[in-house]
Amino acid sequence: MIFPIENSRIKTSVQSFIASERIPHAIMIEGENTTSNLELALYIATAAVCEESLKPCGTCRHCHLAEVGSHPDIARITTLEGKKNLSVDQIRELRAEAFVKPHSASRRIFIIEDASKMNPQAQNALLKVLEEPPKNVVFILLVPSKTMLLDTIISRCVLLSLLNTKCDENAHIDSANKFIDLLLTGSEYEMLALLTPLEKNRSEAEAFFKTLSLCVADKLKKGTGHARALDKLFNDIKYYLDLLATNINLSLLFSIAVSRSKGLLDK
Repeated sequence: MIFPIENSRIKTSVQSFIASERIPHAIMIEGENTTSNLELALYIATAAVCEESLKPCGTCRHCHLAEVGSHPDIARITTLEGKKNLSVDQIRELRAEAFVKPHSASRRIFIIEDASKMNPQAQNALLKVLEEPPKNVVFILLVPSKTMLLDTIISRCVLLSLLNTKCDENAHIDSANKFIDLLLTGSEYEMLALLTPLEKNRSEAEAFFKTLSLCVADKLKKGTGHARALDKLFNDIKYYLDLLATNINLSLLFSIAVSRSKGLLDK
């Protein structure tokens, strides 16, 4: 199947966790274009139920059912007709349904299209199942902006942001170059402080390391000095990405990355 949106960073992240069979149990997609949000959610949902090795194949029975909107293991939750908000009763019903085994696929997927319309009571009801999710269940929350949900909900989701993507890419480049500068002239404390904002978002952490790889390669190409340390850092980034794929705690991952990177200067 063709990836539904033109965003290389999101595409890389999504296809990476699909290929590694590590689809997060909770995903939040934020973006002003509700159509794009839903298209991305349905792509992930289709991949989650696909039975072929290359997911989503677009041809198996699960992909076909998902495409026509009749797959029994993909549920779309929206506000009821005449209602402005998702009710706590809807979320409680979803929560109970999540513990029912898949009907025909290996997973069940719940797409909450109007997640921003949950009041605090409904969000707290959802939080209970996000904290202790049943096996083989994926929750996908669609919102115009993550700021419309409780921090406790946000922290338990992998965020895929379709907002200000150009600014986000520039921010990763700035952070990557700052990381390199701090490696050469700063302290471990400063390096960890730089990475702290990424500790709650695995997609952003992955994007940072991939951008760091490009920035290091650029500096090596330009011959800006410290070639030996930068060359070792470049080789280590694949190790960090491999660790990220194991679902390692991000705070621990960044501590390892900073400690190993600083150690390169002493060798």
